[in-house]
Amino acid sequence: MVVNEKCDVYGFGVVALETLVGKHPKEILSSLQSESTHNITLYEVLDQRLPEPNMTVSLDIVRIAIIAFSCLNPNPCSRPTMKTRVSVFSDSANSFSHSFT
Repeated sequence: MVVNEKCDVYGFGVVALETLVGKHPKEILSSLQSESTHNITLYEVLDQRLPEPNMTVSLDIVRIAIIAFSCLNPNPCSRPTMKTRVSVFSDSANSFSHSFT
């Protein structure tokens, strides 16, 4: 294994997922590496201590989960760059701020 920026991308995915589930996502990470076909919904793994999100927040949660899972690709060459991940957040923030102007 070569240590490079793709390791940071993986770490970002872990931290983003940890933020959503409220704990280290070790079970989710191991299920990604196994050949198990057990399907888990995002709602099942969200931190249950938080209130149920409204539609807008739910869409943001889904967006963050998609970004997080893209960073967790087992093949480092297939992981996105942090530049592309940041641009996703920047684009979302810009469209959000323009909706109030």
